[in-house]
Amino acid sequence: MDALTKLDVLKSLYADPGELDGVLDKLLDLALSQQRGRLERYERDLSAFETRHGMASAEFYRRFSAGELGDNLDWFEWAGLYELREELLLRMQQLEGAS
Repeated sequence: MDALTKLDVLKSLYADPGELDGVLDKLLDLALSQQRGRLERYERDLSAFETRHGMASAEFYRRFSAGELGDNLDWFEWAGLYELREELLLRMQQLEGAS
């Protein structure tokens, strides 16, 4: 069953819009909670890179993107993790705006 069909089932089960809204709010809260856990892991891993290299992640990313740091494999891992965290923050903002 696809997502839209599942939403239709929920709409039919919760004829009262307030009830359906409450169910969806709980689902959004759960999703946001999961994203917060992922953010904590990303932040912990970014902090390890910052400690190891003596540079804040935002500064590193700016310099790496400008081509100032070379192509060390560690840089690519750090940059990828930084990008994942930035994308996650955007998704979290969307979830927070929807609830």
